[in-house]
Amino acid sequence: MKRILFCLIAATLSLGLSAQQIHSVEVTAKLFPDGSAHFTQYWDADVTSGTEFYIPVKNLGKMKISNLQVSENGQQYVSEGDNWKVKRSLEEKSGRCGIVKKGDGVELCWGQGSYGRHIWKAEFDATNLVQGYKDYDGFNFMFINPGIGSIERAKVTIENATGLPAWNSDNVQVWAFGFNGEVNVIKGKIVCETSSWMSKSNKIIILAGFDKGLVQPATAHGSSFEKL
Repeated sequence: MKRILFCLIAATLSLGLSAQQIHSVEVTAKLFPDGSAHFTQYWDADVTSGTEFYIPVKNLGKMKISNLQVSENGQQYVSEGDNWKVKRSLEEKSGRCGIVKKGDGVELCWGQGSYGRHIWKAEFDATNLVQGYKDYDGFNFMFINPGIGSIERAKVTIENATGLPAWNSDNVQVWAFGFNGEVNVIKGKIVCETSSWMSKSNKIIILAGFDKGLVQPATAHGSSFEKL
């Protein structure tokens, strides 16, 4: 069964991709006090082949991904939990979503349903996105991997749902890599946006460091954020 590949965390990809047209990708990660986050993604794509979209999330380390939900035009897909079966037809996967557990991560999957234009809303939870270090708390996360084809526009927003002090350019350090565009702390949010088309070789990595007291991570390391 042919599958269409999107990827969140750096990994070596071995699957080829069809020439799907991705109009836009919008990702919002709502960050909670313990360093966990709720992700919401909107994928606007013209689908020309394959039976499913799937998002490999690899190199998780102390992170855990769960609770995948997908909808389109307000219609909620049936969730199969951790029991997604890859070897099914386009029709059998239609209106359904689920997770495949892998040795170093997971794959978040949903059926394409039909060819043509689709706008999917995918949501999931991530524990331990932000982790504690000696000097700062922070993360280094690849939100969009290379190899998915051209993307007309991409935006990543990280929102503060911690209930702790507001973020600003003095207490949050942030960098982004792998694309043409910029990342800033704007009105208490981390906002990363492209300024031109992303090619197959482009990616979006965000590295963020928070002053102590802005997050209360559930997981801590003995090393420094500088080393990260």
